Amino acid sequence: MTSRWNIQIPNAGRLALWAGAAASGLLMAVCFPPWEWNNVAWIALVPLLVVLRFADEKQGWKLGLTAGVVFWLMSIYWLTRVTVAGWIGLSLYCAGYVALFAVVAGGWMRRFGVGRAGANLGLMALASLTWAGLEYVRSVLLTGFPWNPFGAAQHGNLALIQLASWGGVYAVSALIVLINAAIALTVLRYIELKGRWTRSPHPELFVGAAVLLVTILHGARILRNEPPASAPLRVALIQTGIPQDEKWDQEKIELIYRRLQELTQGALLAGKPDLIIWPETALPDDVRSSPPSYQVVYDLVTNGVPILVGSMDTAWQDEGKPIFYNSSFLFDPTGTMVQGYDKRHLVIFGEYIPWNGLVSFINALTPIQESFSPGSTSTVFRLEQPDCAFSVLICFEDAVAKLGRESVRNGARLLINQTNDAWFDPSSASLQHMIQSIFRCVENRVPAVRVANTGVSCTIDAKGRITSILQDEQGHTQVIGFKTVSVEVPLEVRPLTFYTRHGDVFAQSAAGVGLAFLAALGVRRRLARTARRNLEMTHVG
Repeated sequence: MTSRWNIQIPNAGRLALWAGAAASGLLMAVCFPPWEWNNVAWIALVPLLVVLRFADEKQGWKLGLTAGVVFWLMSIYWLTRVTVAGWIGLSLYCAGYVALFAVVAGGWMRRFGVGRAGANLGLMALASLTWAGLEYVRSVLLTGFPWNPFGAAQHGNLALIQLASWGGVYAVSALIVLINAAIALTVLRYIELKGRWTRSPHPELFVGAAVLLVTILHGARILRNEPPASAPLRVALIQTGIPQDEKWDQEKIELIYRRLQELTQGALLAGKPDLIIWPETALPDDVRSSPPSYQVVYDLVTNGVPILVGSMDTAWQDEGKPIFYNSSFLFDPTGTMVQGYDKRHLVIFGEYIPWNGLVSFINALTPIQESFSPGSTSTVFRLEQPDCAFSVLICFEDAVAKLGRESVRNGARLLINQTNDAWFDPSSASLQHMIQSIFRCVENRVPAVRVANTGVSCTIDAKGRITSILQDEQGHTQVIGFKTVSVEVPLEVRPLTFYTRHGDVFAQSAAGVGLAFLAALGVRRRLARTARRNLEMTHVG
């Protein structure tokens, strides 16, 4: 059954369809590091949406898949430093979500066309909600891959991204797609009028511009508001710069110890901080089981400043089998380990091997030899002087919005990200990673401190501003050094944001809308197939 709104194009124009889809993938990719042409995001999806108008049902999802493959292959190319097969497989998987978006947008246009304002406004709403909902599903399904949501492309637009305190980064993504749809529909109306502009109003652009203006004005008001009561916390960021191939090399253990000692002593001499932070797995072994590693910590922490230490940890089962954790420990000035946290969200093929021992070839996809085990709960660490409550997110955990939100709901008023991006450095991965922390700050209205082995060590305020960064005179962040900074930590009486209180209710609702429309398209297609079959049987009879 063919809708009266379908448009057929000659075979000679088919190439333009694929070119448009690939163009959208390219434009989306350049919105993110290393290019960071952030404003391209406002038109990145326009080519895809335009060509979907001229595609049939079978072509639509393929065009979306094409756009997604181009985007993901370009934006996570740094993954080839670890696994080429994983880079290709993950790109194809993530591209599938763009394909589903194309099915929804194309299905709506085939059903309702682009000539009616009401139908076009409906498509704008549906497209924006579907995109946001699919991003949410991607962030949670199969442990989740919440990397590079579209809204993250606007991380430098501080007024705009304050929207994340209501709906998370997914709300920012939805707004960007809304504007893309408005522009695409305006272009399509012009095309279908054979190049003749009319004086009739264009409600698509008007509505899109109005929503964008209200969002920016709301964000600007938040930025102008006086910050609530806070207390300064002086923290020393220690960036050790140990290459990944040296971190577990037995011959490099003394180098690692010496690097930690020199940088920490330098931070102590530069001015006594309230807390010293080492990066993820800064020590070459398990600090609780290794006398040499503990001695390094003890000699430094007894100078009078607590140290937050990134380390492996080992627990032993009754049958003598070890369980490994990626952990963070707070040592007080007496050398006592007072609190600890085990990483909860592990990276597939990076920290654990799925189906290990059950699928013979699975180990070939990862460089790791043993799997870590996930922790079970967040930890709210407490400093006594000054009184400060903070939680730790290890490595890519700052990309998982749920974990930051849970920490703040549990009482944390500062997020600390200890990470080791040496797996992928030097590459754009560390910059893409840092952007994730910006949105955890805005969503929960708390500051963050990032400390990397290699990557970007910096501080971010509660409104998403990068307030300090560890870099050399040329602006390079791949350095060995330390930096002591003051962070304004909000008092515990501060009201929680809507997002902190209610979580991903917007994204979950958006996912429900998009999936419901996909289901409706499936039912309609089945009914059409049944009708054709019955008609054929009637003719045969």
